[in-house]
Amino acid sequence: MKLDTHYNKTWIRGLSLQCPLGCADGDCPLNTLRHLPSAQMNQTINELPRTTIDAILQIHHECCRNRIKQISRTGTARRAHSRGH
Repeated sequence: MKLDTHYNKTWIRGLSLQCPLGCADGDCPLNTLRHLPSAQMNQTINELPRTTIDAILQIHHECCRNRIKQISRTGTARRAHSRGH
């Protein structure tokens, strides 16, 4: 079940402030938003189509899952990031 678009945009706003694992991967789709002024970031997020919102959140969930597995094996987030996931 997919959550409503407003809720998902709120998630994206939070994720755009900072990666929850401290250091975003270089290919994170939110990296381009992280360097925008707040007003421009919010406008950009508001204009995202639902399919893009869903895709960003799917990428986020997969990335977190993979990086947390890597952290569990290595014991450090930095090492997980340096290996690309």
